Amino acid sequence: MTETTKTEIPKINYEGKEYDQEKLSEKARYLFRQLFDIQKKEDTARFTIDQILAMKQVFTEQLNKELEDDKG
Repeated sequence: MTETTKTEIPKINYEGKEYDQEKLSEKARYLFRQLFDIQKKEDTARFTIDQILAMKQVFTEQLNKELEDDKG
């Protein structure tokens, strides 16, 4: 016979406390999922902003050099 094993659902660590997902209400699980998704979006946005700021710096430096060259 094949023995079935129950997949253990990982606990959630939130603000220093550990929560057993199986014991949370549907609403609490939903809110955790929302927060996790928002955190991913925030991280992606921060990553994108870092890229934009780096690109802006490059173009600013190029423009300043171009303007300086036009003076001479």
